[in-house]
Amino acid sequence: VATPLTLGALSGVFCERAGVVNIGIEGMMLTAAFFGWLGAIYMNTIFHFEMMPSLLVGLLIGIVSGGLMGLLHAVLSVTFKVDQIIGGTVIYILATGVTGFLNRQLFFEKGSIFGGQVPHAPGVLPTIHIPILADIPVIGRIFEQQPIALLGIILVFVAHFVLFFTRWGLRTRAVGEHPRAADTVGINVSFMRYANVIIGGMLAGLGGAYFTLESVPSFEPLMTNGRGFIALAAMIFGNWSPIGA
Repeated sequence: VATPLTLGALSGVFCERAGVVNIGIEGMMLTAAFFGWLGAIYMNTIFHFEMMPSLLVGLLIGIVSGGLMGLLHAVLSVTFKVDQIIGGTVIYILATGVTGFLNRQLFFEKGSIFGGQVPHAPGVLPTIHIPILADIPVIGRIFEQQPIALLGIILVFVAHFVLFFTRWGLRTRAVGEHPRAADTVGINVSFMRYANVIIGGMLAGLGGAYFTLESVPSFEPLMTNGRGFIALAAMIFGNWSPIGA
Protein backbone atom coordinates (compact mmCIF):
# COMPACT_ATOMS: atom_id res chain seq x y z
CA VAL A 1 0.00 0.00 0.00
CA ALA A 2 2.92 2.35 0.70
CA THR A 3 4.51 1.72 -2.70
CA PRO A 4 3.06 4.74 -4.58
CA LEU A 5 3.79 6.97 -1.59
CA THR A 6 7.40 5.82 -1.50
CA LEU A 7 7.94 6.30 -5.23
CA GLY A 8 6.12 9.63 -5.21
CA ALA A 9 8.32 10.84 -2.36
CA LEU A 10 11.45 9.76 -4.24
CA SER A 11 10.17 11.71 -7.24
CA GLY A 12 9.88 14.81 -5.07
CA VAL A 13 13.33 14.26 -3.60
CA PHE A 14 15.11 14.31 -6.97
CA CYS A 15 13.22 17.42 -8.06
CA GLU A 16 13.67 19.32 -4.81
CA ARG A 17 17.36 18.45 -4.53
CA ALA A 18 17.84 19.98 -7.98
CA GLY A 19 15.99 23.12 -6.94
CA VAL A 20 12.62 22.50 -8.59
CA VAL A 21 9.45 22.26 -6.52
CA ASN A 22 7.21 19.55 -7.96
CA ILE A 23 3.61 19.56 -6.78
CA GLY A 24 2.64 17.86 -10.04
CA ILE A 25 3.54 14.39 -8.71
CA GLU A 26 -0.15 13.52 -8.44
CA GLY A 27 -0.70 14.41 -12.09
CA MET A 28 2.34 12.43 -13.21
CA MET A 29 1.13 9.37 -11.31
CA LEU A 30 -2.39 9.67 -12.71
CA THR A 31 -1.06 9.98 -16.26
CA ALA A 32 1.12 6.90 -15.85
CA ALA A 33 -1.73 4.92 -14.29
CA PHE A 34 -3.95 5.59 -17.32
CA PHE A 35 -1.45 5.22 -20.14
CA GLY A 36 0.24 2.19 -18.58
CA TRP A 37 -3.16 0.50 -18.28
CA LEU A 38 -4.10 1.56 -21.81
CA GLY A 39 -0.82 0.22 -23.19
CA ALA A 40 -1.31 -3.15 -21.48
CA ILE A 41 -4.85 -3.42 -22.86
CA TYR A 42 -3.81 -2.58 -26.41
CA MET A 43 -0.91 -5.01 -26.35
CA ASN A 44 -3.18 -7.78 -25.11
CA THR A 45 -6.41 -7.05 -27.02
CA ILE A 46 -5.24 -5.53 -30.30
CA PHE A 47 -1.82 -7.11 -30.77
CA HIS A 48 -2.57 -10.32 -28.83
CA PHE A 49 0.50 -10.23 -26.60
CA GLU A 50 0.61 -12.67 -23.69
CA MET A 51 -0.10 -11.40 -20.18
CA MET A 52 3.45 -10.70 -18.97
CA PRO A 53 4.71 -8.98 -22.16
CA SER A 54 1.56 -6.83 -22.19
CA LEU A 55 2.03 -5.81 -18.56
CA LEU A 56 5.73 -5.08 -19.05
CA VAL A 57 4.99 -2.92 -22.10
CA GLY A 58 2.32 -1.13 -20.06
CA LEU A 59 4.83 -0.60 -17.24
CA LEU A 60 7.35 0.88 -19.67
CA ILE A 61 4.70 3.17 -21.16
CA GLY A 62 3.71 4.29 -17.66
CA ILE A 63 7.31 5.19 -16.79
CA VAL A 64 7.81 7.03 -20.09
CA SER A 65 4.55 8.96 -19.74
CA GLY A 66 5.59 10.05 -16.25
CA GLY A 67 8.95 11.12 -17.64
CA LEU A 68 7.25 13.15 -20.38
CA MET A 69 5.15 14.97 -17.80
CA GLY A 70 8.37 15.61 -15.90
CA LEU A 71 9.86 17.02 -19.10
CA LEU A 72 6.89 19.35 -19.47
CA HIS A 73 7.35 20.52 -15.88
CA ALA A 74 11.06 21.11 -16.55
CA VAL A 75 10.28 23.12 -19.70
CA LEU A 76 7.84 25.30 -17.78
CA SER A 77 10.01 25.73 -14.68
CA VAL A 78 13.56 25.80 -16.05
CA THR A 79 13.27 27.18 -19.57
CA PHE A 80 10.28 29.52 -19.31
CA LYS A 81 10.77 30.36 -15.60
CA VAL A 82 7.09 29.76 -14.82
CA ASP A 83 6.29 29.80 -11.12
CA GLN A 84 6.99 26.22 -10.06
CA ILE A 85 3.84 25.91 -7.96
CA ILE A 86 1.72 27.05 -10.90
CA GLY A 87 3.62 24.73 -13.25
CA GLY A 88 2.94 21.75 -10.99
CA THR A 89 -0.73 22.73 -10.75
CA VAL A 90 -0.90 22.85 -14.55
CA ILE A 91 0.52 19.32 -14.68
CA TYR A 92 -2.15 18.07 -12.29
CA ILE A 93 -5.05 19.80 -14.07
CA LEU A 94 -3.79 18.62 -17.46
CA ALA A 95 -3.46 15.03 -16.28
CA THR A 96 -6.93 15.07 -14.74
CA GLY A 97 -8.51 16.44 -17.90
CA VAL A 98 -6.63 14.31 -20.41
CA THR A 99 -7.09 10.98 -18.61
CA GLY A 100 -10.76 11.65 -17.91
CA PHE A 101 -11.45 12.73 -21.49
CA LEU A 102 -9.60 9.84 -23.12
CA ASN A 103 -11.18 7.36 -20.73
CA ARG A 104 -14.64 8.50 -21.83
CA GLN A 105 -13.81 8.73 -25.53
CA LEU A 106 -12.05 5.38 -25.80
CA PHE A 107 -14.33 3.25 -23.66
CA PHE A 108 -17.71 4.86 -23.09
CA GLU A 109 -18.62 6.67 -26.32
CA LYS A 110 -20.56 4.92 -29.07
CA GLY A 111 -18.31 3.69 -31.84
CA SER A 112 -15.26 3.52 -29.58
CA ILE A 113 -12.64 0.90 -30.33
CA PHE A 114 -13.96 -1.38 -27.58
CA GLY A 115 -17.63 -0.85 -28.42
CA GLY A 116 -18.56 1.01 -25.25
CA GLN A 117 -17.34 -1.76 -22.96
CA VAL A 118 -14.44 -1.24 -20.61
CA PRO A 119 -12.00 -4.15 -20.92
CA HIS A 120 -9.83 -5.30 -18.08
CA ALA A 121 -6.07 -5.26 -18.36
CA PRO A 122 -4.53 -8.74 -18.69
CA GLY A 123 -4.25 -9.26 -14.94
CA VAL A 124 -1.68 -7.76 -12.60
CA LEU A 125 2.03 -8.30 -12.12
CA PRO A 126 2.72 -11.52 -10.22
CA THR A 127 4.18 -11.82 -6.74
CA ILE A 128 7.91 -12.55 -6.64
CA HIS A 129 9.20 -14.95 -4.00
CA ILE A 130 12.86 -14.29 -3.23
CA PRO A 131 14.44 -17.59 -2.08
CA ILE A 132 15.84 -17.77 1.46
CA LEU A 133 14.98 -14.13 2.30
CA ALA A 134 11.24 -14.70 1.85
CA ASP A 135 11.43 -17.72 4.18
CA ILE A 136 12.70 -15.72 7.17
CA PRO A 137 10.08 -15.70 9.97
CA VAL A 138 8.11 -12.48 10.52
CA ILE A 139 10.07 -10.22 8.14
CA GLY A 140 10.07 -12.68 5.26
CA ARG A 141 6.89 -11.15 3.81
CA ILE A 142 8.93 -8.06 2.94
CA PHE A 143 10.75 -10.14 0.33
CA GLU A 144 7.59 -11.65 -1.13
CA GLN A 145 6.09 -8.79 -3.07
CA GLN A 146 5.10 -7.77 -6.56
CA PRO A 147 7.81 -6.19 -8.76
CA ILE A 148 6.93 -2.51 -8.32
CA ALA A 149 6.68 -2.89 -4.54
CA LEU A 150 10.12 -4.53 -4.45
CA LEU A 151 11.52 -1.81 -6.70
CA GLY A 152 10.12 0.81 -4.32
CA ILE A 153 12.11 -0.69 -1.44
CA ILE A 154 15.30 -1.03 -3.49
CA LEU A 155 15.05 2.45 -5.02
CA VAL A 156 14.99 4.10 -1.58
CA PHE A 157 18.54 2.88 -0.93
CA VAL A 158 19.64 3.45 -4.54
CA ALA A 159 18.41 7.05 -4.43
CA HIS A 160 20.15 7.68 -1.10
CA PHE A 161 23.43 6.33 -2.48
CA VAL A 162 23.14 8.30 -5.74
CA LEU A 163 22.36 11.59 -4.03
CA PHE A 164 24.95 11.42 -1.24
CA PHE A 165 27.77 9.21 -2.52
CA THR A 166 28.14 9.94 -6.25
CA ARG A 167 29.33 12.85 -8.36
CA TRP A 168 25.86 13.11 -9.90
CA GLY A 169 24.32 13.52 -6.46
CA LEU A 170 26.88 16.13 -5.44
CA ARG A 171 26.16 18.15 -8.57
CA THR A 172 22.42 17.76 -8.09
CA ARG A 173 22.61 19.07 -4.52
CA ALA A 174 24.94 21.89 -5.57
CA VAL A 175 22.50 22.98 -8.27
CA GLY A 176 19.64 22.94 -5.80
CA GLU A 177 21.41 24.68 -2.93
CA HIS A 178 23.55 27.27 -4.76
CA PRO A 179 23.03 27.29 -8.53
CA ARG A 180 25.22 30.34 -9.14
CA ALA A 181 28.20 28.71 -7.40
CA ALA A 182 27.56 25.47 -9.30
CA ASP A 183 27.53 27.37 -12.59
CA THR A 184 30.79 29.08 -11.65
CA VAL A 185 32.61 25.73 -11.39
CA GLY A 186 31.28 24.56 -14.76
CA ILE A 187 28.15 22.57 -13.85
CA ASN A 188 25.36 22.93 -16.39
CA VAL A 189 22.54 23.99 -14.09
CA SER A 190 19.76 23.72 -16.67
CA PHE A 191 20.84 20.23 -17.75
CA MET A 192 21.02 18.94 -14.18
CA ARG A 193 17.60 20.34 -13.38
CA TYR A 194 16.07 18.94 -16.55
CA ALA A 195 17.60 15.50 -15.94
CA ASN A 196 16.51 15.28 -12.32
CA VAL A 197 12.98 16.49 -12.95
CA ILE A 198 12.62 13.90 -15.73
CA ILE A 199 14.00 11.22 -13.39
CA GLY A 200 11.48 12.38 -10.81
CA GLY A 201 8.72 12.11 -13.39
CA MET A 202 9.76 8.56 -14.26
CA LEU A 203 9.72 7.58 -10.58
CA ALA A 204 6.25 9.09 -10.24
CA GLY A 205 5.29 7.18 -13.39
CA LEU A 206 6.44 3.95 -11.82
CA GLY A 207 4.33 4.78 -8.76
CA GLY A 208 1.34 5.53 -10.97
CA ALA A 209 1.69 2.27 -12.87
CA TYR A 210 1.30 0.48 -9.53
CA PHE A 211 -2.38 1.42 -9.40
CA THR A 212 -3.45 -0.23 -12.65
CA LEU A 213 -0.78 -2.87 -13.29
CA GLU A 214 -0.09 -4.16 -9.79
CA SER A 215 -3.04 -3.22 -7.58
CA VAL A 216 -6.22 -3.54 -9.69
CA PRO A 217 -6.45 -4.30 -13.45
CA SER A 218 -8.65 -1.30 -14.27
CA PHE A 219 -8.62 2.49 -14.37
CA GLU A 220 -10.93 4.93 -12.62
CA PRO A 221 -10.74 8.73 -12.99
CA LEU A 222 -8.75 10.29 -10.14
CA MET A 223 -7.89 6.83 -8.81
CA THR A 224 -4.59 8.09 -7.35
CA ASN A 225 -6.80 9.79 -4.76
CA GLY A 226 -4.27 12.34 -3.50
CA ARG A 227 -1.36 9.90 -3.07
CA GLY A 228 0.97 12.25 -4.95
CA PHE A 229 0.21 15.13 -2.59
CA ILE A 230 0.64 12.87 0.43
CA ALA A 231 3.99 11.70 -0.98
CA LEU A 232 5.07 15.32 -1.43
CA ALA A 233 4.22 16.05 2.19
CA ALA A 234 6.11 12.93 3.32
CA MET A 235 9.15 14.03 1.32
CA ILE A 236 9.10 17.50 2.88
CA PHE A 237 8.82 16.18 6.44
CA GLY A 238 11.60 13.69 5.65
CA ASN A 239 13.91 16.67 5.11
CA TRP A 240 14.50 15.78 1.41
CA SER A 241 16.46 12.63 2.18
CA PRO A 242 15.23 9.30 0.72
CA ILE A 243 15.60 7.60 4.11
CA GLY A 244 14.74 10.59 6.28
CA ALA A 245 16.96 12.77 8.42
